[in-house]
Amino acid sequence: MRKLLEKHRLSHEPFPLIGGHRGCSCQFAENTIKAMEEGIRQGASYLEIDIQLTKDKMPVVYHDMELGNKTPLHGYVHEYTYEQIKEHWPVEKLEDVIGWGRRNDVFFALELKCEPAYTHEANIELLGLMDDIVKGNGMLGNVEAFGIDYTVLRELKKIDKDFEIGLIVPTVLSDPVGLMRDYDAMVYLAYSYLMDEKEVFELKKAGYYVSGAILRDERYMHHAFDISVDMFEHDEPAKALKALSSFQSSVL
Repeated sequence: MRKLLEKHRLSHEPFPLIGGHRGCSCQFAENTIKAMEEGIRQGASYLEIDIQLTKDKMPVVYHDMELGNKTPLHGYVHEYTYEQIKEHWPVEKLEDVIGWGRRNDVFFALELKCEPAYTHEANIELLGLMDDIVKGNGMLGNVEAFGIDYTVLRELKKIDKDFEIGLIVPTVLSDPVGLMRDYDAMVYLAYSYLMDEKEVFELKKAGYYVSGAILRDERYMHHAFDISVDMFEHDEPAKALKALSSFQSSVL
């Protein structure tokens, strides 16, 4: 992911990069390769997808930690095998997604889904398997892993110092640069309405990249544009790109 972000910053492109959230929201199931293909077709520069580990130690791409919202199963992803989940939902193996990404030079933001009290141990087990898949496909330069459980992300950096990470920051901090330095992170992720232009400037000045996270409301997208974040995600990348074009037109 770093090479995409570096290229974008050096280009002085006024638009932030737009990521396809869970691939994209479209006629295809979220977090499937078909949804990812549609996200890229709509103009996404990268794809935000969700990574979890099944009971039989298979890294998969699936958003909800509890399965009841999308399937008749009850419990967490890590309590069922890949085949049990696949029977009720078109869940993708991470290995297949990363292989598809390698063949098509796709960039990924990999969210490590967590409820630390219930999923921490499974996420620790996931790290080495995920690193092997990404590294085995020569895709370290095309990905970053991010999440809210900083202890898991710190462990990932111990496993592979070259695996870039991002921190989800759900609050306003007095020293965001210090946080990023402490965790050797690359991307600072916070809703745009939690940030101002000065904070973004200081983070970028220190060499970090700033994501406005997932944005759906046009007000927040406009604010992300105004404060010059590097990137944010949208359910429908084409709509986000259209909105950004209108923001730029209003400035000219």
